[in-house]
Amino acid sequence: MPLYARDEGYIPKLQRIILMRRHFIITFDHYIKMKLYTRYTILSALALILMAACKPMPESERFIPNEIETTKGRSVLIEDYSGVGCINCPGAAQTITEAAQPHGNKVVIVAIHGSNTGIGTRPKEDPKGLYNLEAKTYFERLHSDKLPVATFNRRPLASNGDKTFSTSAAQWPGEMQAVRELPQLYKIDLQVSESNRKVTAQCTATALEGAEVATDPELYLQLWLIEDDIIAPQHFSARLQEDYQHNHIFRQTLNGIDGEAYQLGKSYDKTSAIEREVINPDHCSVVAILYDHKTGEVYEVTKAPLR
Repeated sequence: MPLYARDEGYIPKLQRIILMRRHFIITFDHYIKMKLYTRYTILSALALILMAACKPMPESERFIPNEIETTKGRSVLIEDYSGVGCINCPGAAQTITEAAQPHGNKVVIVAIHGSNTGIGTRPKEDPKGLYNLEAKTYFERLHSDKLPVATFNRRPLASNGDKTFSTSAAQWPGEMQAVRELPQLYKIDLQVSESNRKVTAQCTATALEGAEVATDPELYLQLWLIEDDIIAPQHFSARLQEDYQHNHIFRQTLNGIDGEAYQLGKSYDKTSAIEREVINPDHCSVVAILYDHKTGEVYEVTKAPLR
């Protein structure tokens, strides 16, 4: 008897094995084809999405960061009243500086050290002369006994009972933005130069076409000298930092405490001496402020570096 004939059920078993293997191969092949089809579908969908994303976008629909902030709206003068002994002043200054940065030259910050007592800038901690008598005059006119405190174009603030200043640094970015959203009324062209510690400023202000200006404003023009990068002491909550960097510090007026009356469209020329040796002209800028002398409200402001 042949060897393979010993098990009569061998042939049917072998057939079943062959059939099962064939079924497995067909099933596995179908599985592979389905996976490939799924991947192809996903890749096709992604390709369509990418093609749609690469479609040119109309100019009017493009997002251009800070375009509105730097080309439209009213310029803002922020007068930040500060003090070396004020432990909350550095944080307030950082808050408003960061908020102002996207607005470029449409926001001008001036730090004013107008107190030399208490948490102000006391003589023994003021080697660079941050405090001065003109700054004192401005601080006294504010009628605030707190620091830090800030004004925004010297406009009344609803958040502080229509007073012209805010003592809440957390609200300063919002106050600044509220003024920025007002329409621009005037434009100031400012050119400055310095020689032998004498500053020359040439300034012209004009009303913008179509601007609805205030009825019969009494326009005045103020010129201020400010200085950046002054290394001097500053108190923090637990220490006195001797090498703190003070920026946009009010140094002096260039045309008097209130400035001078100004007629729109006229060229205003002024030459003034830098009064104190402690002031470094390399780090200075001139700030030009157009405001209503009757109400105190600032309508436009700009600044230009001295060098």
